[in-house]
Amino acid sequence: MQQKRVLGFYSRNLILLMGIVVLASGCAPNLMSLSEDSPAQVLSYPGAPPAQDGRPRFRQMVCALAEQASSVGGSRFDCTNLLWRMTDEKGLPSTPALLPPHDPRLWILIVAGAFAECFPEFGMPFEDAAALLRKRGCRIDFIPVSGRSGADHNAAQIAAAIERLPDDPADRIVLVGHSKGTVDILHFLVNHPPSARRIRAVVSVAGAVNGSPLADDFAETYLGFFSRMPLMYCPPGDRDVVNSLTRSSCMTWLATHRLPKHVQYFSLGGFARRQDIHPMMLLTYDLLARVEPRNDGYVAYSDQMIPGATLLGYANLDHWDIALPVRERLNFGGINSRAVARELLFEAIVLTLAESMDSALSSSAHPKVYFTGPSYRFTSLPAGSKLSQETFVAGLKTRKTQDLEEWDMLSPSLVQNRNRSDINFTMNP
Repeated sequence: MQQKRVLGFYSRNLILLMGIVVLASGCAPNLMSLSEDSPAQVLSYPGAPPAQDGRPRFRQMVCALAEQASSVGGSRFDCTNLLWRMTDEKGLPSTPALLPPHDPRLWILIVAGAFAECFPEFGMPFEDAAALLRKRGCRIDFIPVSGRSGADHNAAQIAAAIERLPDDPADRIVLVGHSKGTVDILHFLVNHPPSARRIRAVVSVAGAVNGSPLADDFAETYLGFFSRMPLMYCPPGDRDVVNSLTRSSCMTWLATHRLPKHVQYFSLGGFARRQDIHPMMLLTYDLLARVEPRNDGYVAYSDQMIPGATLLGYANLDHWDIALPVRERLNFGGINSRAVARELLFEAIVLTLAESMDSALSSSAHPKVYFTGPSYRFTSLPAGSKLSQETFVAGLKTRKTQDLEEWDMLSPSLVQNRNRSDINFTMNP
Protein backbone atom coordinates (compact mmCIF):
# COMPACT_ATOMS: atom_id res chain seq x y z
CA MET A 1 0.00 0.00 0.00
CA GLN A 2 2.85 2.37 0.89
CA GLN A 3 4.49 1.57 -2.46
CA LYS A 4 1.29 2.53 -4.30
CA ARG A 5 1.13 5.86 -2.44
CA VAL A 6 4.72 6.62 -3.35
CA LEU A 7 4.12 5.60 -6.96
CA GLY A 8 0.99 7.75 -7.18
CA PHE A 9 2.83 10.75 -5.75
CA TYR A 10 5.73 10.21 -8.15
CA SER A 11 3.38 9.86 -11.12
CA ARG A 12 1.53 13.09 -10.35
CA ASN A 13 4.71 15.10 -9.91
CA LEU A 14 6.31 13.69 -13.06
CA ILE A 15 3.27 14.65 -15.14
CA LEU A 16 3.18 18.13 -13.61
CA LEU A 17 6.88 18.56 -14.30
CA MET A 18 6.39 17.52 -17.92
CA GLY A 19 3.54 19.99 -18.25
CA ILE A 20 5.64 22.83 -16.85
CA VAL A 21 8.40 22.09 -19.36
CA VAL A 22 5.88 22.10 -22.21
CA LEU A 23 4.59 25.48 -21.05
CA ALA A 24 8.07 26.96 -20.87
CA SER A 25 7.60 28.65 -24.24
CA GLY A 26 5.54 31.32 -22.52
CA CYS A 27 1.95 32.55 -22.40
CA ALA A 28 -0.07 34.17 -25.17
CA PRO A 29 -3.75 34.96 -25.73
CA ASN A 30 -5.85 32.46 -27.65
CA LEU A 31 -6.61 33.34 -31.25
CA MET A 32 -9.99 31.57 -31.16
CA SER A 33 -12.68 30.75 -28.63
CA LEU A 34 -14.33 27.37 -28.13
CA SER A 35 -17.59 27.15 -30.06
CA GLU A 36 -19.76 24.46 -31.61
CA ASP A 37 -21.30 27.03 -33.97
CA SER A 38 -19.33 25.72 -36.92
CA PRO A 39 -19.20 22.48 -38.91
CA ALA A 40 -16.88 19.67 -37.91
CA GLN A 41 -13.43 20.14 -39.39
CA VAL A 42 -10.82 17.56 -40.30
CA LEU A 43 -7.17 18.29 -41.01
CA SER A 44 -5.86 15.96 -43.68
CA TYR A 45 -3.65 15.74 -46.75
CA PRO A 46 -4.66 16.26 -50.42
CA GLY A 47 -6.14 13.10 -51.89
CA ALA A 48 -7.13 11.57 -48.58
CA PRO A 49 -10.22 9.35 -48.70
CA PRO A 50 -13.34 11.28 -47.60
CA ALA A 51 -14.86 10.88 -44.17
CA GLN A 52 -18.27 9.33 -43.63
CA ASP A 53 -20.75 10.84 -41.18
CA GLY A 54 -22.08 8.43 -38.59
CA ARG A 55 -22.89 11.00 -35.90
CA PRO A 56 -26.71 10.88 -35.94
CA ARG A 57 -26.91 7.10 -35.56
CA PHE A 58 -24.17 7.01 -32.92
CA ARG A 59 -25.93 9.73 -30.91
CA GLN A 60 -29.15 7.77 -31.21
CA MET A 61 -27.44 4.65 -29.86
CA VAL A 62 -25.85 6.47 -26.93
CA CYS A 63 -29.15 8.03 -25.88
CA ALA A 64 -31.04 4.76 -26.34
CA LEU A 65 -28.52 3.02 -24.09
CA ALA A 66 -28.87 5.77 -21.49
CA GLU A 67 -32.63 5.39 -21.54
CA GLN A 68 -32.33 1.61 -21.36
CA ALA A 69 -30.05 1.82 -18.33
CA SER A 70 -32.43 4.13 -16.45
CA SER A 71 -35.41 1.90 -17.23
CA VAL A 72 -33.86 -1.08 -15.46
CA GLY A 73 -33.22 0.73 -12.22
CA GLY A 74 -30.09 2.72 -12.94
CA SER A 75 -29.79 6.44 -12.28
CA ARG A 76 -30.97 8.62 -15.13
CA PHE A 77 -28.19 9.94 -17.34
CA ASP A 78 -28.81 12.97 -19.54
CA CYS A 79 -27.13 12.13 -22.84
CA THR A 80 -27.93 15.52 -24.38
CA ASN A 81 -24.55 17.09 -23.72
CA LEU A 82 -22.34 14.01 -23.86
CA LEU A 83 -21.72 14.52 -27.58
CA TRP A 84 -21.12 17.92 -29.12
CA ARG A 85 -23.60 18.86 -31.83
CA MET A 86 -21.80 20.82 -34.54
CA THR A 87 -23.79 22.87 -37.02
CA ASP A 88 -23.43 20.34 -39.83
CA GLU A 89 -24.71 17.34 -37.87
CA LYS A 90 -27.99 16.08 -39.26
CA GLY A 91 -31.00 15.43 -37.06
CA LEU A 92 -31.71 12.09 -35.47
CA PRO A 93 -33.21 9.42 -37.73
CA SER A 94 -36.99 9.40 -37.71
CA THR A 95 -37.12 5.65 -37.14
CA PRO A 96 -37.23 4.31 -33.57
CA ALA A 97 -33.89 3.93 -31.85
CA LEU A 98 -33.72 0.16 -32.10
CA LEU A 99 -30.44 -1.22 -30.83
CA PRO A 100 -28.76 -4.10 -32.67
CA PRO A 101 -27.90 -7.23 -30.69
CA HIS A 102 -24.37 -7.81 -29.50
CA ASP A 103 -22.36 -9.93 -31.92
CA PRO A 104 -20.63 -12.86 -30.16
CA ARG A 105 -18.23 -13.13 -33.08
CA LEU A 106 -16.67 -9.76 -32.26
CA TRP A 107 -13.30 -9.94 -30.55
CA ILE A 108 -12.29 -6.47 -29.41
CA LEU A 109 -8.62 -5.82 -28.68
CA ILE A 110 -7.73 -2.51 -27.02
CA VAL A 111 -4.39 -0.73 -27.44
CA ALA A 112 -3.51 1.96 -24.90
CA GLY A 113 -1.68 5.20 -25.57
CA ALA A 114 1.69 6.71 -24.77
CA PHE A 115 3.05 6.08 -21.25
CA ALA A 116 0.05 3.91 -20.28
CA GLU A 117 2.46 1.11 -19.39
CA CYS A 118 4.27 3.49 -17.04
CA PHE A 119 1.28 4.45 -14.91
CA PRO A 120 -0.83 1.35 -14.25
CA GLU A 121 -2.68 3.16 -11.45
CA PHE A 122 -4.38 5.23 -14.16
CA GLY A 123 -6.05 2.09 -15.51
CA MET A 124 -6.44 0.85 -19.10
CA PRO A 125 -8.76 2.38 -21.73
CA PHE A 126 -12.40 1.44 -21.05
CA GLU A 127 -11.23 -1.00 -18.39
CA ASP A 128 -14.39 -0.73 -16.27
CA ALA A 129 -16.76 -0.63 -19.26
CA ALA A 130 -15.06 -3.69 -20.75
CA ALA A 131 -15.48 -5.62 -17.50
CA LEU A 132 -19.23 -4.97 -17.57
CA LEU A 133 -19.59 -6.15 -21.17
CA ARG A 134 -17.49 -9.25 -20.54
CA LYS A 135 -20.09 -10.34 -17.99
CA ARG A 136 -22.61 -10.22 -20.83
CA GLY A 137 -20.54 -12.46 -23.06
CA CYS A 138 -18.47 -9.94 -25.03
CA ARG A 139 -14.87 -10.85 -25.81
CA ILE A 140 -12.63 -7.91 -24.93
CA ASP A 141 -8.90 -8.04 -24.28
CA PHE A 142 -5.93 -5.68 -24.14
CA ILE A 143 -2.76 -5.77 -26.22
CA PRO A 144 0.21 -4.57 -24.15
CA VAL A 145 2.59 -2.23 -25.93
CA SER A 146 5.66 -0.29 -24.88
CA GLY A 147 4.78 2.96 -23.15
CA ARG A 148 7.91 4.78 -24.26
CA SER A 149 8.56 3.42 -27.76
CA GLY A 150 7.61 4.67 -31.19
CA ALA A 151 4.79 3.54 -33.44
CA ASP A 152 6.80 1.08 -35.54
CA HIS A 153 8.14 -0.69 -32.46
CA ASN A 154 4.65 -1.05 -31.00
CA ALA A 155 3.22 -2.08 -34.37
CA ALA A 156 5.47 -5.15 -34.22
CA GLN A 157 4.15 -5.93 -30.73
CA ILE A 158 0.57 -5.74 -32.01
CA ALA A 159 1.45 -8.05 -34.92
CA ALA A 160 2.97 -10.58 -32.53
CA ALA A 161 -0.16 -10.49 -30.39
CA ILE A 162 -2.42 -11.04 -33.42
CA GLU A 163 -0.28 -13.97 -34.59
CA ARG A 164 -0.76 -15.66 -31.23
CA LEU A 165 -4.55 -15.58 -31.50
CA PRO A 166 -6.40 -18.79 -32.37
CA ASP A 167 -7.04 -19.01 -36.10
CA ASP A 168 -10.82 -19.06 -36.17
CA PRO A 169 -12.16 -17.49 -39.37
CA ALA A 170 -15.50 -16.84 -37.66
CA ASP A 171 -13.89 -14.23 -35.40
CA ARG A 172 -14.43 -10.61 -36.25
CA ILE A 173 -11.30 -9.05 -34.81
CA VAL A 174 -11.48 -5.33 -34.05
CA LEU A 175 -8.71 -3.05 -32.79
CA VAL A 176 -9.62 -0.09 -30.58
CA GLY A 177 -6.91 2.48 -30.02
CA HIS A 178 -6.85 5.31 -27.51
CA SER A 179 -4.55 8.28 -28.13
CA LYS A 180 -1.20 7.01 -29.50
CA GLY A 181 -2.69 3.51 -29.53
CA THR A 182 -4.43 4.54 -32.75
CA VAL A 183 -1.12 5.56 -34.33
CA ASP A 184 0.43 2.23 -33.33
CA ILE A 185 -2.52 0.37 -34.88
CA LEU A 186 -2.29 2.25 -38.19
CA HIS A 187 1.43 1.47 -38.43
CA PHE A 188 0.66 -2.18 -37.70
CA LEU A 189 -1.87 -2.34 -40.55
CA VAL A 190 0.69 -1.04 -43.03
CA ASN A 191 3.85 -2.72 -41.70
CA HIS A 192 2.44 -6.21 -41.15
CA PRO A 193 0.01 -7.10 -43.99
CA PRO A 194 -0.32 -10.85 -43.24
CA SER A 195 -1.48 -10.23 -39.68
CA ALA A 196 -3.47 -7.15 -40.71
CA ARG A 197 -5.65 -9.27 -43.01
CA ARG A 198 -7.32 -10.71 -39.93
CA ILE A 199 -8.54 -7.29 -38.77
CA ARG A 200 -12.10 -6.36 -39.66
CA ALA A 201 -12.31 -2.87 -38.16
CA VAL A 202 -10.36 -0.19 -36.31
CA VAL A 203 -11.84 2.31 -33.88
CA SER A 204 -9.92 5.41 -32.87
CA VAL A 205 -10.88 7.05 -29.56
CA ALA A 206 -9.31 10.48 -29.10
CA GLY A 207 -6.64 9.17 -31.43
CA ALA A 208 -3.59 11.30 -32.13
CA VAL A 209 -3.99 10.46 -35.81
CA ASN A 210 -2.28 13.60 -37.11
CA GLY A 211 -0.11 13.90 -34.03
CA SER A 212 -0.17 16.94 -31.80
CA PRO A 213 1.69 20.28 -31.94
CA LEU A 214 2.52 19.65 -28.28
CA ALA A 215 4.71 16.74 -29.35
CA ASP A 216 6.50 18.89 -31.93
CA ASP A 217 7.26 21.39 -29.16
CA PHE A 218 8.25 18.78 -26.59
CA ALA A 219 10.04 16.08 -28.63
CA GLU A 220 13.57 17.43 -28.27
CA THR A 221 13.18 18.04 -24.53
CA TYR A 222 11.81 14.54 -23.98
CA LEU A 223 14.58 12.86 -25.97
CA GLY A 224 17.30 14.84 -24.23
CA PHE A 225 16.07 14.46 -20.66
CA PHE A 226 12.85 12.58 -19.87
CA SER A 227 13.58 9.58 -22.11
CA ARG A 228 16.45 8.62 -19.84
CA MET A 229 14.50 8.83 -16.59
CA PRO A 230 14.01 5.45 -14.91
CA LEU A 231 10.37 4.50 -14.41
CA MET A 232 9.25 1.60 -12.26
CA TYR A 233 6.92 -0.15 -14.70
CA CYS A 234 8.26 0.66 -18.15
CA PRO A 235 11.73 0.50 -19.67
CA PRO A 236 12.86 3.33 -21.96
CA GLY A 237 12.09 1.32 -25.11
CA ASP A 238 13.39 2.92 -28.28
CA ARG A 239 12.72 6.41 -26.80
CA ASP A 240 10.76 7.41 -29.89
CA VAL A 241 7.36 7.79 -28.21
CA VAL A 242 7.07 11.58 -28.43
CA ASN A 243 8.75 11.93 -31.81
CA SER A 244 6.22 9.49 -33.29
CA LEU A 245 3.44 11.82 -32.12
CA THR A 246 4.71 14.98 -33.79
CA ARG A 247 2.49 16.57 -36.38
CA SER A 248 5.33 16.45 -38.90
CA SER A 249 5.90 12.72 -38.38
CA CYS A 250 2.24 11.65 -38.37
CA MET A 251 1.08 13.78 -41.28
CA THR A 252 4.04 12.77 -43.43
CA TRP A 253 3.41 9.10 -42.67
CA LEU A 254 -0.29 9.33 -43.51
CA ALA A 255 0.40 11.11 -46.79
CA THR A 256 2.91 8.48 -47.91
CA HIS A 257 1.15 5.29 -46.77
CA ARG A 258 -2.22 3.89 -47.75
CA LEU A 259 -4.31 2.09 -45.19
CA PRO A 260 -5.76 -1.33 -46.11
CA LYS A 261 -9.14 -1.08 -47.79
CA HIS A 262 -10.54 -4.30 -46.31
CA VAL A 263 -10.68 -2.67 -42.85
CA GLN A 264 -13.58 -0.50 -41.69
CA TYR A 265 -12.45 2.62 -39.85
CA PHE A 266 -14.28 4.61 -37.17
CA SER A 267 -13.23 7.71 -35.23
CA LEU A 268 -14.62 9.06 -31.97
CA GLY A 269 -13.03 12.36 -31.08
CA GLY A 270 -13.41 14.66 -28.14
CA PHE A 271 -12.88 18.15 -26.78
CA ALA A 272 -14.01 20.02 -23.71
CA ARG A 273 -14.30 23.46 -22.17
CA ARG A 274 -11.46 24.56 -19.95
CA GLN A 275 -13.52 24.15 -16.77
CA ASP A 276 -14.12 20.49 -17.67
CA ILE A 277 -10.48 19.64 -18.32
CA HIS A 278 -8.69 17.63 -15.64
CA PRO A 279 -6.48 20.04 -13.62
CA MET A 280 -3.38 18.02 -14.46
CA MET A 281 -3.92 18.80 -18.15
CA LEU A 282 -4.70 22.51 -17.90
CA LEU A 283 -1.16 23.52 -18.81
CA THR A 284 -1.16 21.55 -22.05
CA TYR A 285 -4.77 22.51 -22.77
CA ASP A 286 -3.93 26.22 -22.55
CA LEU A 287 -0.89 25.86 -24.76
CA LEU A 288 -2.85 24.01 -27.44
CA ALA A 289 -5.82 26.38 -27.09
CA ARG A 290 -3.75 29.22 -28.50
CA VAL A 291 -4.38 27.82 -31.96
CA GLU A 292 -7.32 25.44 -31.36
CA PRO A 293 -9.49 25.73 -28.23
CA ARG A 294 -11.46 22.69 -29.36
CA ASN A 295 -8.96 20.27 -27.90
CA ASP A 296 -9.10 17.59 -25.23
CA GLY A 297 -6.00 18.67 -23.33
CA TYR A 298 -3.55 16.87 -25.59
CA VAL A 299 -4.94 16.66 -29.14
CA ALA A 300 -6.91 19.14 -31.28
CA TYR A 301 -10.27 17.80 -32.42
CA SER A 302 -9.37 18.25 -36.09
CA ASP A 303 -6.37 15.90 -35.64
CA GLN A 304 -8.40 12.95 -34.35
CA MET A 305 -9.87 11.59 -37.59
CA ILE A 306 -8.54 8.56 -39.48
CA PRO A 307 -8.62 9.29 -43.23
CA GLY A 308 -11.72 7.71 -44.77
CA ALA A 309 -13.19 6.78 -41.40
CA THR A 310 -16.78 7.06 -40.24
CA LEU A 311 -17.02 9.94 -37.78
CA LEU A 312 -18.96 8.79 -34.72
CA GLY A 313 -18.91 12.18 -33.03
CA TYR A 314 -17.05 14.37 -30.57
CA ALA A 315 -17.49 13.57 -26.91
CA ASN A 316 -17.68 16.40 -24.41
CA LEU A 317 -14.82 14.88 -22.42
CA ASP A 318 -11.11 15.47 -22.04
CA HIS A 319 -8.36 13.15 -23.27
CA TRP A 320 -8.39 11.03 -20.12
CA ASP A 321 -12.08 11.10 -19.22
CA ILE A 322 -13.15 9.72 -22.61
CA ALA A 323 -11.38 6.40 -21.95
CA LEU A 324 -9.43 6.33 -18.68
CA PRO A 325 -10.56 6.38 -15.02
CA VAL A 326 -7.81 8.82 -14.00
CA ARG A 327 -10.25 11.24 -12.38
CA GLU A 328 -11.82 8.47 -10.34
CA ARG A 329 -8.65 6.50 -9.51
CA LEU A 330 -6.56 9.42 -8.30
CA ASN A 331 -9.45 11.17 -6.54
CA PHE A 332 -8.09 14.42 -7.89
CA GLY A 333 -9.71 16.73 -10.37
CA GLY A 334 -13.29 16.93 -9.22
CA ILE A 335 -15.79 14.55 -7.68
CA ASN A 336 -17.95 14.13 -10.77
CA SER A 337 -17.22 10.69 -12.15
CA ARG A 338 -17.21 10.13 -15.91
CA ALA A 339 -17.58 6.36 -15.58
CA VAL A 340 -21.18 6.22 -16.85
CA ALA A 341 -20.28 8.32 -19.88
CA ARG A 342 -17.43 5.94 -20.75
CA GLU A 343 -19.70 2.92 -20.37
CA LEU A 344 -22.31 4.40 -22.71
CA LEU A 345 -19.74 5.42 -25.32
CA PHE A 346 -17.96 2.08 -25.27
CA GLU A 347 -21.12 -0.01 -25.59
CA ALA A 348 -22.33 2.27 -28.39
CA ILE A 349 -19.01 1.63 -30.16
CA VAL A 350 -19.44 -2.13 -29.78
CA LEU A 351 -23.01 -2.01 -31.11
CA THR A 352 -21.94 0.25 -33.99
CA LEU A 353 -19.39 -2.38 -34.99
CA ALA A 354 -22.00 -5.15 -34.89
CA GLU A 355 -24.49 -3.15 -36.94
CA SER A 356 -21.90 -1.96 -39.44
CA MET A 357 -20.53 -5.42 -40.12
CA ASP A 358 -23.99 -6.90 -40.60
CA SER A 359 -24.75 -4.08 -43.03
CA ALA A 360 -21.54 -4.80 -44.94
CA LEU A 361 -22.47 -8.47 -45.05
CA SER A 362 -25.90 -7.83 -46.51
CA SER A 363 -24.46 -5.66 -49.28
CA SER A 364 -21.46 -7.88 -49.98
CA ALA A 365 -20.78 -9.23 -53.46
CA HIS A 366 -19.22 -12.40 -52.07
CA PRO A 367 -20.35 -15.81 -53.30
CA LYS A 368 -23.64 -16.91 -51.77
CA VAL A 369 -23.82 -20.28 -50.08
CA TYR A 370 -27.01 -21.88 -48.81
CA PHE A 371 -27.44 -24.71 -46.33
CA THR A 372 -29.79 -27.33 -47.73
CA GLY A 373 -30.18 -30.44 -45.62
CA PRO A 374 -26.82 -32.13 -45.06
CA SER A 375 -24.86 -30.13 -47.64
CA TYR A 376 -23.95 -26.66 -48.76
CA ARG A 377 -24.68 -25.88 -52.37
CA PHE A 378 -22.60 -23.37 -54.25
CA THR A 379 -24.84 -21.10 -56.36
CA SER A 380 -22.88 -18.33 -58.03
CA LEU A 381 -19.82 -16.15 -58.07
CA PRO A 382 -19.87 -12.35 -58.47
CA ALA A 383 -18.98 -11.02 -61.88
CA GLY A 384 -15.28 -10.52 -62.36
CA SER A 385 -14.36 -12.79 -59.46
CA LYS A 386 -10.90 -14.33 -59.65
CA LEU A 387 -12.06 -17.25 -57.57
CA SER A 388 -12.99 -20.36 -59.51
CA GLN A 389 -15.79 -22.61 -58.40
CA GLU A 390 -13.33 -25.45 -57.89
CA THR A 391 -11.03 -23.32 -55.72
CA PHE A 392 -14.00 -22.10 -53.72
CA VAL A 393 -15.28 -25.58 -52.95
CA ALA A 394 -11.78 -26.84 -52.19
CA GLY A 395 -11.30 -23.95 -49.79
CA LEU A 396 -14.47 -24.89 -47.96
CA LYS A 397 -13.47 -28.54 -47.70
CA THR A 398 -9.96 -27.94 -46.40
CA ARG A 399 -10.51 -24.68 -44.51
CA LYS A 400 -7.66 -23.16 -46.47
CA THR A 401 -9.00 -19.66 -46.42
CA GLN A 402 -6.16 -17.83 -48.14
CA ASP A 403 -8.28 -17.68 -51.28
CA LEU A 404 -11.35 -16.54 -49.36
CA GLU A 405 -11.25 -13.04 -47.93
CA GLU A 406 -13.47 -13.80 -44.93
CA TRP A 407 -15.29 -16.95 -43.89
CA ASP A 408 -17.92 -15.01 -41.98
CA MET A 409 -18.81 -12.98 -45.06
CA LEU A 410 -20.50 -16.22 -46.12
CA SER A 411 -23.70 -17.57 -44.63
CA PRO A 412 -23.89 -17.87 -40.83
CA SER A 413 -24.86 -21.54 -41.19
CA LEU A 414 -21.59 -22.24 -42.97
CA VAL A 415 -19.57 -20.63 -40.20
CA GLN A 416 -21.42 -22.46 -37.45
CA ASN A 417 -21.03 -25.87 -39.14
CA ARG A 418 -17.59 -25.60 -40.72
CA ASN A 419 -16.08 -28.26 -38.42
CA ARG A 420 -18.77 -30.92 -38.95
CA SER A 421 -17.37 -34.02 -40.60
CA ASP A 422 -20.76 -35.02 -42.03
CA ILE A 423 -21.02 -31.90 -44.18
CA ASN A 424 -20.55 -32.36 -47.89
CA PHE A 425 -19.69 -29.33 -49.97
CA THR A 426 -21.21 -29.59 -53.41
CA MET A 427 -21.97 -27.30 -56.29
CA ASN A 428 -25.32 -26.81 -57.90
CA PRO A 429 -25.47 -28.57 -61.29
